[in-house]
Order: sequence, then structure tokens, then C-alpha cells
Amino acid sequence: MNKQSIFKNFFNSVDLKSSLLFLGIGLVIIAMTLWNWHYDVKPRLINEAQSNTRVLASSYARSIESQFQNVTGQTDISVIHNSINEMLLINDPTTGEKLYYGITLEVDYDAFPADYDLVNFNVGETSCKSCIITENPIYKSGSGELIAILKIYANPVFYQRLVEDIVNDLALMLIGIIIVLVVAWLTSNRLMERIREHERSLVYEIAERKSAEERLHQVAAYDQLTNLPNRYLLQADFARKLEESGRNGKMLATLFFDLDNFKEVNDVHGHETGDALLKQVAKRMSGVTRNYDLLARFGGDEFVMIMSNLDDRLDVNQVVEKIIAGFVPAFDLPGATVHITTSVGISIFPEDGNDPNELLKNADLAMYRAKAEGRNCYQFFSSEMNLELQYSQWVATNLRRALDDNRLKLYFQPQVNLETGAVESCEALIRWPQEDGENINPDDFIKIAERTGQIVEVSNWVVNEACRVTREWMDQGYETVRVDINLSGKDFANRGVLYKFLQIIQRHHLKAGQIGVEIAENILLEPTDQVINALTVLHNAGVHISIDDFGTGYSSLNSLKRLPLAGIKIDESFVHAAPNSKDDLTIMQAITLAGQGFGLDVIAEGVETEWHQTLCKEVGCNTIQGNYVSKPLTPEDFAARYLKKN
Repeated sequence: MNKQSIFKNFFNSVDLKSSLLFLGIGLVIIAMTLWNWHYDVKPRLINEAQSNTRVLASSYARSIESQFQNVTGQTDISVIHNSINEMLLINDPTTGEKLYYGITLEVDYDAFPADYDLVNFNVGETSCKSCIITENPIYKSGSGELIAILKIYANPVFYQRLVEDIVNDLALMLIGIIIVLVVAWLTSNRLMERIREHERSLVYEIAERKSAEERLHQVAAYDQLTNLPNRYLLQADFARKLEESGRNGKMLATLFFDLDNFKEVNDVHGHETGDALLKQVAKRMSGVTRNYDLLARFGGDEFVMIMSNLDDRLDVNQVVEKIIAGFVPAFDLPGATVHITTSVGISIFPEDGNDPNELLKNADLAMYRAKAEGRNCYQFFSSEMNLELQYSQWVATNLRRALDDNRLKLYFQPQVNLETGAVESCEALIRWPQEDGENINPDDFIKIAERTGQIVEVSNWVVNEACRVTREWMDQGYETVRVDINLSGKDFANRGVLYKFLQIIQRHHLKAGQIGVEIAENILLEPTDQVINALTVLHNAGVHISIDDFGTGYSSLNSLKRLPLAGIKIDESFVHAAPNSKDDLTIMQAITLAGQGFGLDVIAEGVETEWHQTLCKEVGCNTIQGNYVSKPLTPEDFAARYLKKN
């Protein structure tokens, strides 16, 4: 039975019951009133009226009795007659009605010798049926002997008036009761009618409110895409599970998942495909989750799992390995088949934290370590990671200040043509000097800047500074060489840096060929149309584009063919190892051969010795760069040593 039918039956039953109740109350009151009148009120009224009449008549009888005590002759008898006649003249002062209709006096001649005709008599009406008759004996005062009997026939006015008044009052009372009952019944019916009028809207409002509450709860507590608990519900249940684990003396594991290269899926296949992928990921992960564990979507492509009441870390290993293995089969999506992996960070209660925020932060940090270790794996949090986090936070904070205060510096390392021995180009290397004279490792703060998003500001600064120095050399009369700067993969995700690149060159009145670009090798992994278009624009403008650290990442000959490149740089690790490693030497030869085959300049990095230089020349490299030629120099020192005056 639905709520509407329940309300309807309830109000109908209330209406019927109220009508029957009012009718029953009215009948009971009337019946009780009539019964009480007949068996109680009326007899008491009659008794009261008679009693009052007797009392009044008795008082007059006592007066006549006293006169009898003093009778000595005919005159005294006359006084008695006069008193009796005066009684018949007494009227009710309110209505004017006669109080007494008649009187009779019967004298005992033995006790009171007198003329019978003078003493015994009847006055007034003594035959009325409705009169109240009182017999009042008169005694002789000395001997107590009965002298006479005085009968008084009283008008029943007291009785009649009292009965009439009560009857009138009773009638008014019954009429009032009936009016009250009718008004109450009409009022209740009207109230029931109004309640019934609002019944449908009330039921509808309750149903709508319930539905709205359910929708609000669903929106507030669950992710609308995957139907998993969202961050709000995660925080609420996290605290409860943490308290439960602490009370039971058990471990609790926080698993932080991040999909590897999810952004590339969105960029290549579109956001609808990305959403479909997230749904399938949530389904696969839910299939591995234990019933009493909590899996939530934390945001974007991040998921969090809370495993409570654990006895051993091995329980965590088994679950997370199953989840990672679940990513091995391809995801069949509308219009695409996608292979994707996940990186997982794990923190354990109580050793890694005692509150949800701390455990989530540490699991997130461990997840970044998993990505740094090559992705598609999991890492447990350690105290060293916390120190790294503090260092990263210090770097991020102070790097911004260094940018604002222009405390970053560019150093320039020459690149020598092996055939001519001339310095035809150089690489601009960023340095961050500290007050103690030491420099923060560029690899460290560049990685941190990429993670925090500050790399865009750093790249903008490098481009501007390289152009400024080149312009300054020209203004000082030097014949400049090409200055190559490094751009991050993040710069290709942010169109601002690439599309401002040519504008910055033009603002410093330079030619596009005076500034070169070195890009990271991982950009060669499935380069997007956006990357190819941006590089093509720079290439067509005359910008020299080369691949940095070639051979260490995701190199692809097909990518070399697709991208508008002018050169490749062999990573220094091969140069250092080639003298003692046939494999590394073979890799150098293969890279050089491939580069020359595509018509690219081949530059060898990390040339530290004459042996390195000779080896690079033997394998066919065009250009070398390293400390054997020169360490990175300040703009002034580089110009003085390697640039010629016009």
C-alpha cells in the first residue's frame, strides 16, 4: 500500500469516527439528562418545594398556636380568625400569586371548651388537588394536651415555578448542547475537508522531498560517473574505519591509485572515451575489492581504497597485485581499444599516520614514487619520502621567489663541430645559485617544477633570458652562435610557451634560427597532433629542433620520420660507457647511422676526455659537447672565449 492510500484511508476513518463520536456523545448526554431529571432532579424538586411550603406554613401555625394559649373569651377567638384570614391574603412578592388557598381548624372540645361554630371552620379552597397540605397540631402549653389541628392548603407555586425554571433551563441546556455538537461536527467536517484538500499536495510534497533527499545524498556522497563513493563519503567513512581499526588493534591500509598516461587517452581519443575508461576501471577495481573495503573516486583519474582490520601487509600486497594485474587486458571502449596501467602508493596505519589527511598525503607521496620507479607498480610509504616531500615543498616555495627576484642564472656550454673545430652553437643551462655559493641540482628542481606546474614559468624565463643574452652579445658587437634551450613535455601541453616562443624572439629583434629547441625524448611516444603542429610551426620559422638524451627512453624511428627535427643528441651515458662497452658503442653507432640517414646533426653529450672525443669522431658524430671542450660558462666568459667581434 502506498503512502497516498494510507493517508486517504486514515482521513476517511477519522471523518467517520468523528461523526459517530459526536452523535454518540449527544445521545448519551441527552439520555443521561432525561434520566437524571426523571429519577433525581424532579423528585428532589418536589420534596424541596413541599419542604419550603411546610416550613412557611408551620411558621404561621406556630403564630396561631401562641394565640391559642392566650384565649380567654370570644374576642380572643376573633383574633385567631383574623390571623387565619390574613394568611389567605399573603401573596408571592415576585409574581403576586396567592401562597395559600385555604385553611381548616378542628378544635378538640374536651381540651378546649368553646363554641363549635365559633372555633371550627373552613376558609378558602380546601378541595384543590394540587395543593400542598400541612397538618399543624396545636398543643396546650401547660399540659401539652392537643387542643386543635390546623390544616393549611398551600398554593404549589414554589413547586411549579421551580419545575418550570428547571425545565426551561434544561431545554436551553439541551439546545446548547445540540448546537455545540452540530457546530463541532460541522467544524470537524470542514477541517477534514480542508485536510483532504491538502492531502494530495502533502503526499506529493513528502514524496518529492524524499526523492530530493535521495538525489542530494547520491550527488553529495557518490561520484556521478562511476557510482563509487566520492571524496566526501570517503572522508566520512575513513574516520569511522580508522577508529574501528584502532579500537581493534588492527592495521589499516590507504591505497592511492593514479592512472598512468590518462591525459594522453583524453588528448588522443577525447574526453568521452576517457569517461568510459574511468567507468571500466572502476568496475574492474570493484571486482577485486573485498566486501568490507572502501573504494572511492578521489578525483580525475585518482582512486582511493581503504583496507581495514588487517593483520599483515601481505594482505595488501595480494589485493594491489590483483588490481594491477586487472589492468593487463585491454579496455574495449567506444571507438578505441586502450592499454593503460596504474601506479599505486600505500600508507599503513598506525606507523605512517593517525588521521585520514596524513595517511592520504603519505599514500599520494608513495604513488609519485611508484611513478618515478617506472609506473605500473606500487610503493609503500617510507620516512625518506617524507623528507623528499619537505625538500620538494621547500624547492617549490623558494623557486617562485627566485623567479620573482630574478635569482636564476643561465650558463652556456659550447658545442664544437668535429670537422671544423668551430663553436657553432651552445646549450643554455639553467642554474640556481644559493647564498653559500652552491647550486641546487637542476635535475631536482626541474622535476619538482614539472610536478607543481612551475615549469611553464621557468621555461618562459629561460626563453626570455636566452634571447636577452643573445641580443646583448649582438649589441656588444659579437658574432653570435645558435643558443639551444631545453623545453619540457609540460611546455607542449601548455600552448602558451610554444606560441609565445616566436613572439619573444621577435621582441628581442632576433632571427628564429638564432635560438634552438631541445625536446625530451619521451615526447616521441605517440606524439599528438598538437605537438607535431607546434614543432612544425617552429621548424618552418627556422628554429633548430633536436631530441635530447636520445636512446634512453621511448625512441622510435617512425617518430624521427614524422617530426620536423634537425638534430639528435646521444645521451652522455653511452659516451661514458662506450670505451669499455661494446654494446654501448654499438648503440652510439646505430644512433649516428640513423641520424645521418634522416639528414640530422648528431651531437654527443658528456665528452669528458680526449678518448671520448676520438671515439665520437670515429662513430661519425658531427658535434660534441662536454667538459673536455669547456664547462658551462657565464654569458661574459662565454662571449670572451668563443665569440668573435664583427
